[in-house]
Amino acid sequence: MPNGSDRELRLEVERKKPRLAWQGMERREVAPSVPAQVVEIVRPGRAVERKGELGLEKRRDVAAGGVRTEEAGSAGRRAEAAGRSSSIDNRLIWTNDNLVALQTLLDERDPKTRDFRYRGKVDLVYIDPPFMVNSDFLADNSIDIELDEKAHVEAKKEPSLVEILAYKDTWRQGLDSFLSMLRARLLLLKELLAPTGSIYVHLDWHAVHYVKVLMDELFGYESFRNEIVWQRSSAHSDSSQGATHFGRVSESILFYAFEDAAFQQQYQPYDEGYISRDYRRVDLDGRRYRIDNVQGPGGASKGNPFYEFLGVSRYWRYSKETMDRLYAAGRIIQTKPGAVPQYKRYLDEMEGIELQNIWTDLRMNNRSAEVLGYPTQKPVALVERIISASCPPGGLVLDCFLGSGTTAEAAERLGRRWIGIDNGKYAIHLARKRLIQLHGQPRPPEKPQVDYVECKTCKAIERKEKPQKSPGPFQVRPFTVENMGVYQRTSAWEGFQQQRSAYRDEMIRVFGGEPVDHSPLLHGRKGSSWVHVGPLDAPVASAQVWAIAREAKATETHAVTILSADFDAFAGEKDEVKKKTGVSVTIRVIPASAIDEVKRRLDLRRAADPERPLESTAIPAFYAPLSIVLEPHVSGRDAEVRLSRCEVDIESFLASQRPLLKPITDKMSAAAKKKAQGEVDRWEARERELQTWLQKATSWKAFVDFWAVDWSYGREVGEDDKPIFVTEWQSFRSRGGKAEPTLAFEAKFSYAQPGRYRIAARVTDVFGNDGIATVDVEVKR
Repeated sequence: MPNGSDRELRLEVERKKPRLAWQGMERREVAPSVPAQVVEIVRPGRAVERKGELGLEKRRDVAAGGVRTEEAGSAGRRAEAAGRSSSIDNRLIWTNDNLVALQTLLDERDPKTRDFRYRGKVDLVYIDPPFMVNSDFLADNSIDIELDEKAHVEAKKEPSLVEILAYKDTWRQGLDSFLSMLRARLLLLKELLAPTGSIYVHLDWHAVHYVKVLMDELFGYESFRNEIVWQRSSAHSDSSQGATHFGRVSESILFYAFEDAAFQQQYQPYDEGYISRDYRRVDLDGRRYRIDNVQGPGGASKGNPFYEFLGVSRYWRYSKETMDRLYAAGRIIQTKPGAVPQYKRYLDEMEGIELQNIWTDLRMNNRSAEVLGYPTQKPVALVERIISASCPPGGLVLDCFLGSGTTAEAAERLGRRWIGIDNGKYAIHLARKRLIQLHGQPRPPEKPQVDYVECKTCKAIERKEKPQKSPGPFQVRPFTVENMGVYQRTSAWEGFQQQRSAYRDEMIRVFGGEPVDHSPLLHGRKGSSWVHVGPLDAPVASAQVWAIAREAKATETHAVTILSADFDAFAGEKDEVKKKTGVSVTIRVIPASAIDEVKRRLDLRRAADPERPLESTAIPAFYAPLSIVLEPHVSGRDAEVRLSRCEVDIESFLASQRPLLKPITDKMSAAAKKKAQGEVDRWEARERELQTWLQKATSWKAFVDFWAVDWSYGREVGEDDKPIFVTEWQSFRSRGGKAEPTLAFEAKFSYAQPGRYRIAARVTDVFGNDGIATVDVEVKR
């Protein structure tokens, strides 16, 4: 190729070490190390486990740290909080870029010893990166949510704008971009792995063979252990009429491990046909067994002893003393005089068949309560198998594509330490909820006991597990919820804030406002409010909200609506902003449908008259953060807080459920008009049903997915001097989407010491929107 061509690639290749080449492979992503912001400490304590008793016992840490005076000082609280959070091993990390999070973990040091906390210390990495579906990742990642079973009210949760834009950036150049993205992360994961560590990468057919060559280069061909083929589902119809390929029911897991990596063999139950054939003998006490050879293979050349036993002289596997002991225990038998003695091997003592690299026994059951709606969700048992095999007890598991939280739950079930990273706030919320839901559930027996029953008619052997008592409930350990690198990227959007753009102006129009050329922070108006359009790949940071409010304060309009890809619910300071600036701030979340509508409009403007008004085919729903109303009541040392209202953004909810309706035009045929009008009529009827349902006094409760209480909010603060929400009481909807029978809207607590306390409640709705409300209470003697 000619010099200077953007397609030219020079690659050094060592003998017997082939490499993979693609455009852009030499580009390196810069990943700065950023501070980690602990926003929540979760100590699971579900309302449902207390069987209607909503009161918590007096907590020693609240008694010691609940009453705070000004003299205590924020520095002391920061030091105390840092010590507590750093002692918590398990971490949920929300980030806009997991590369930044991985670099941060690499550079993180123990605050006392200054040793690296994670560099070279991770025992197991399991990742399930988003599959390379096509060049634009047009996958259906929406989740159907049942709000009211009796009223047949359902809703659809779309992936957040941050997630969608991140995925589209990942596949901007198709497979080339995917490999570049994965390579950068694998390099950091390799540095995090311990010398005895292992890594499993879960992929489908689109990219697995490219990634195999890439991992051979990064981890070494000699480190490859297995390509595990996992049968995800049974046969389905994607290869039926008109098909061009066989049915795709499997995925691959690439398993690499360093030379001294830990590995614990896993086993599967014996096939019933094998048992019928080999374990056909039954002892007097009903135990099945087979006879096995006890002669020493290789004879004298292998050092086996030669002696006479039961009248038979041979080279034996065991010493004479051991053979005598086994015979006395009834484990050596002679089927007839003069026959070679045999070993009696009992079926109930055998582990099973050593697990091979084709796994067909762990399919994802779509009707299981485990299913959370993620299109690529994996069963917990699959990840448990991997952890059991390659992470020693007490070891550390890392997953930087956490998704719905399967790896965190599997590690918690097995008593391993874990770190889970994801770029979706909703994913972090799901992981947090399923970990809390695990708390208090009965722990399964470590090793199931089974019976092998023979059919009297056909003589076939059937394996039946014996009922066993649980060894006790799961006690989920405390974990932190952290932001890492979410707000550091706002500086990259300064240029966006300093100049007007067609993209930003059209977003304001889609929202229903009009763009104005007022200032770098006030971009438009809607009614009696200013409109600010935030960055599209990150939340608007707290400092930016204050700057926008101060700008609005200098005008006659003391209200501003901020359109944001996400919002900072953990540091929500709207009340404080209103108090100090007099400006009312409303935050609305930019949905993916609004981005698509803006792009559609801009494309039409470029192709036609730029000033021509554009008819919208969709009404995007710009959700507002939750508005929470709490009712406190105090009697002596006992406090009660009631979630009395969670304001639902009805306008946005209805807009989000509205299907994409085709505009009816004169150019349509009669049949097309009739069909389009039918779709409009059906939606209008459905909209009336939803509006009727929403008018019910208790309909708002169906939107509550999770709520938690911190009984002494502010007793722990982060490095930024902002309160860390400490979750010790929670109530939430079950995995199936229905509210738990004991979903509580009241919580009670008994304080150990009198004083003034600030109670905080965090509420998350079914769409992943969340918010915090606080109330101050006086506890008397």
